[in-house]
Amino acid sequence: MNIKRVVGDNIRFIREKRGQTQDDLAILAKMSKTFVGDIERAQKAATIVSVAKLAKVLGVPPALLLTPNGYKSVE
Repeated sequence: MNIKRVVGDNIRFIREKRGQTQDDLAILAKMSKTFVGDIERAQKAATIVSVAKLAKVLGVPPALLLTPNGYKSVE
């Protein structure tokens, strides 16, 4: 299991389901768009603080972003 891929996939799928762009998510999470894109592509690892910020903006528990296929449980 590649945890960077798990986190990136979960963020991307949930973000898209919410109708947000990477720019929207980055602004709301107070992060750079480049960093959000890098996390989604598994090119950079998200810190626990970043995971918490992104989860809050996406309206999901942080643990869900760390769960393989966690995005499937999001309504």
